[in-house]
Amino acid sequence: MYRIIRRKWAVLFTGRVSMMSKHRDKVSKQQFLLLLIIAGALFVMTFLFSLSTTLSEWYMRVIYPIVAIMLSFISNIFSFSLYDIFLIVAVLLLIKLILFVIMRKISFSKFLFSLIRFVTVIVTWFYFGWGIAYFREDFYDRSDVTETSFDPEIFRDFAVRFIEDANLYYTDCTDMDKADVRRGIELSYKALPKPLNISYTNGKRKVKPMMFESLYSKMGVSGYFGPFFNEIHVNNYSLNFTCPFTLAHEMAHQFGIAAESEANLYAFVVCARSDDEKIRYSAYVSTLRYVLNDIRRFLPDEYESLVLSIRPEIIADLRRNREHWLAARDESLSDMQDKVYDAYLKTNKVSGGQANYSEVVGLLVSSYDVLL
Repeated sequence: MYRIIRRKWAVLFTGRVSMMSKHRDKVSKQQFLLLLIIAGALFVMTFLFSLSTTLSEWYMRVIYPIVAIMLSFISNIFSFSLYDIFLIVAVLLLIKLILFVIMRKISFSKFLFSLIRFVTVIVTWFYFGWGIAYFREDFYDRSDVTETSFDPEIFRDFAVRFIEDANLYYTDCTDMDKADVRRGIELSYKALPKPLNISYTNGKRKVKPMMFESLYSKMGVSGYFGPFFNEIHVNNYSLNFTCPFTLAHEMAHQFGIAAESEANLYAFVVCARSDDEKIRYSAYVSTLRYVLNDIRRFLPDEYESLVLSIRPEIIADLRRNREHWLAARDESLSDMQDKVYDAYLKTNKVSGGQANYSEVVGLLVSSYDVLL
């Protein structure tokens, strides 16, 4: 008699649990419709920003500084990277969602509802947290600098002058206090809001360590900006003389500069105008490889003689840096990262993709005398 009663209660209980589970698993038409309306509105807003540089420029100048202050305030509470943890959690949640629908623990409608909500949150957070920077006016429209059309003679004069300045500012960077470097670059940014046309302070700039530094080193990543929590990351594997430039580059992203070529330009100007000789040298040695690539491309007959005019110590630093990164490089991982990031940049209206980094030379030819 006891067993019969227990079985009845068990059936009743499991039945109730099953009914409650099914009830929770259902997504009402009203909920789905509301989600689609909200998601649609947010995606339309993002699309409108992508069509209007004026609207995007207004957002980055008026709204983004407030967003940057809020996000960087939260991230600065923690010594570790919230961006890295956020990516891990997001990937795990997505995998869990896919597994649950495969194992039929949730219905397809619940899966679709959760997936749309997930994508909407990620995309909206990315663009309105920082990504609208990809749609703003370019450097020439934001500044008083006029673009110089390419001319072999003008480029040759610039290259000769740039090499002479690099030779002049060479210094040994064996001993470098990275805390002093961070303060020095911050001071440069603080002194240059008008020439660079940026909003200062635009949040806090606490440098975070990479959670997967070894993996990033194999892919050749020296630094990156985490837009979801407004965080700057620099790879400690980098050699000393490249660190100031990398840090200034990632800081430029935090100031709302999305294009890699423009971030390189800002990094160069900020470092070159520093009172710290090591920071100043980092500007020239880090940018010189882009200049040399363009010399090889546009002035092939003069490449060898121009290289010979560079101080042997600088050539040694460039060679050492190349060998340093090649020693850590995993070819398959590096190629994969290049392709993914190239596609990411092109998706966000950076037509040159990865090649955008080297476009800094054109910006420098046009602005060298104006900004320095």
